[in-house]
Parts: sequence; structure tokens; C-alpha cells
Amino acid sequence: MDSVQPSRREFLRAGAAAAAVTAAVPLGAAGAEPEKAHAPFPRRKLGRTGVEITMLSQGAAPATDRHLNLMHEEGIRAIDSADCYEMGKHERAVGEWLNKSGHRKDYLLVTKEHPHTPQQWIDMLDRRLKNGRQDYYDFYFLHGLGIDEYPKDCVDWPKQKEWAKAAERIKKSGKARFVGLSSCCDPVGRRTEVLKSAARGGWVDAIMVAANPTLIRDDAEFNKALDECHKAGIGLISMKEMRGRGGITGVFPEFEARGLSPFTAVLTAMWTDERFAAICSHMDNIVKLKENATAARGFKPMNQTELTAVHRMLDGCSTGYCIGCDGSCRKAAGTQTAFNDIARCLCYYEENGDRTRARRLYAALPPEARAWAKADLEAASKACVSKLDFENILTRAAEKLA
Repeated sequence: MDSVQPSRREFLRAGAAAAAVTAAVPLGAAGAEPEKAHAPFPRRKLGRTGVEITMLSQGAAPATDRHLNLMHEEGIRAIDSADCYEMGKHERAVGEWLNKSGHRKDYLLVTKEHPHTPQQWIDMLDRRLKNGRQDYYDFYFLHGLGIDEYPKDCVDWPKQKEWAKAAERIKKSGKARFVGLSSCCDPVGRRTEVLKSAARGGWVDAIMVAANPTLIRDDAEFNKALDECHKAGIGLISMKEMRGRGGITGVFPEFEARGLSPFTAVLTAMWTDERFAAICSHMDNIVKLKENATAARGFKPMNQTELTAVHRMLDGCSTGYCIGCDGSCRKAAGTQTAFNDIARCLCYYEENGDRTRARRLYAALPPEARAWAKADLEAASKACVSKLDFENILTRAAEKLA
């Protein structure tokens, strides 16, 4: 794919993407009440895997039978889980629901782990299968590749032969059909390097990556890395499109005319980018689930006027997390304070209501990363790509997370 400037790369060939969408008819459980009549749920091919995935995937939301039954009724047929979601309880609950409902064959099931060596990655899969009560997973990912938990050279793992051999062994075992990784690391430059390595390494089948319309517009290198992955046939799933933007208010006629909320307008903008096969959304309540599913079923590509309105809305709203963090905040403050990591933990606490996970992740940060008493917060905010109010964020974090 040709490399072009972000202003011209904003979601090209949208019409072709829409034409490529195919339908999936929701299937009901035997003996269950008839499901509501919905429009067919659109699917897209996930890169070179050839697998068709519903354009919306259920993220790490409460895995109650009620929630999962509604998800199924709405037509979603992809679920994301991991070793660390609710300390393994989420993965187990999802697996149990799939088994007792008889729906396992209808779903693309993802799980993830945090290995530090190729052999660990292979061995950990048995633990995931046992916990999830499964014989196999459709996708098995390295979780959050690029975060500080991993060695600094982890951004090169997708290019290394040892990891390629491990990926091949996993797929040959039949315990996972496909392999890949997720990445939401800060600064965004590390995320970009992970994407580039995956595109050039050859063994990564799919990537779940933190992205949103403004990051794609503003970061030329990140945009080029997405192009490389798409050209290499890697299936791309976006996530965290609305992280830290829970306070959007205002009237947006461009969206209301299509029955879209500010949130589903952003999802629609991402679906308009043909490089992404699906969006993994943390739909932690019924309202979000129904709203997002309705938007996916009724998807039509946005025109340039509508895309510009999405950018204008995102540019004009305050945010509590910087998906495009480039590390400038820490450098300007003259400290080792992990400003954006703290902001992310606070988002888990305030937006998701996942207080246990938020506090656990916050406590796992090195002491120097949580120390900010001597940091120049004003300088950090001015240097921040998203101009986060760090004094406010860090004060709230100290009150709620410590």
C-alpha cells in the first residue's frame, strides 16, 4: 500500500470495505426462547487467516450468563479474554458459558498471556485451556507486547526466529488455530515498532491494537505501520478508541442524522477504515452492548464531512488518557513518573468500575513511576500530546488507587 500523509489516508476505499462485508445469522440455543429479529450482523475477513469475524467483538466485560446471552442475541460472535481479566475468572466464565450453551463452534474465542520466552508461551497455553475449559482457542496472543513488564527488546520478538518456531508449534498442536499479539503500550512509538516488526516477521496472524481516528490522522509513522501490517495480510482489530473520553457532551447533527451517538460515531469512523476487520469493545453494560451492536448492524461508511466531524468532536473534548503518548510528558517533568500509565489505571477505576484491576495495576508500577511530588506537572501537561491535566489526574489517582 502506498505511503501517504495522514490527511489523505483518513479511511480510504471505505466503499470497498463495506462491499466486502458478509452476513452472519444469529443462532439460538436449543430449547431457548426465539431470538429477536435483527438485521444480519456484518463480518469481515481477518487478514490472511481467511476467518470471518463479526465487526464487533466483546471485550473484557462482566461474563455473566445474562450479559453473554444478550451478546449472542445481538449477533456478536467474537469474545476476547486473557489470563489477567478478573484474575482468570473472566476466561473461566466465558468458557463455561460457551460449553453449556452449545455455542462454542459459533464463536471466535481469543485469549492472551504474558510470556517472557517462546517456551513459556507454548507452556502457558495449557494453563489457559484448562482455566477456560476448552480444547482449543481460535486466537492465542502475546498480551500487551511493548509494556514495561516485558524486556526492552520485546518489540523485536515478532521478527525473531525463536518466536516464529514457537508460533508454528502452537498451531501444529491444534491447541490454537492462529497466533498474534495485542499492543497498547506507551509511548506510541513502541507500539509502532511492534507493528512494524510483526509486518516484517511473517508469523503474526492477527493484532489487537489501541487506535483511534485522531491518532491515525496525526501520527504518520503509526499510520504507515498499520499499512505495513495490512499489506502483509495481518488481521487488525482495534481497541480503546474511546479510552479516557467518557465526558463527551454536545450536539452533533452529522451523527444524529444517522442515529449515532458520539461514541458509536467514533466506532463507525474506525469501521470506515478498511484496514480494521473488527473493533473489540469493553461493553460492560446492556446499554453499551445494544447501542454498539445496532451501530455495527447498520454500518455504512462515513463520508469525508462526517469523518471531519468526528475529528472535530475528539479534538474538542477533554480526555483522561492519551492513546498517542510519545513520552514527552515524562521528559518535560524531569521525573520517572509514569503519567499515562497512572491515567490508564484511573480510567479502569472510574470508567470501567474495575477497581480491583485498577489498584492492582497501579500497585505493580515501580515506586519511582508512582512518585510525582517533585514532578513539574504544568510542564508535563503542556508537553502532553493530549494536554492532560496531570495535577487533577494524579490527585484523583492518589485518592482512589493508593
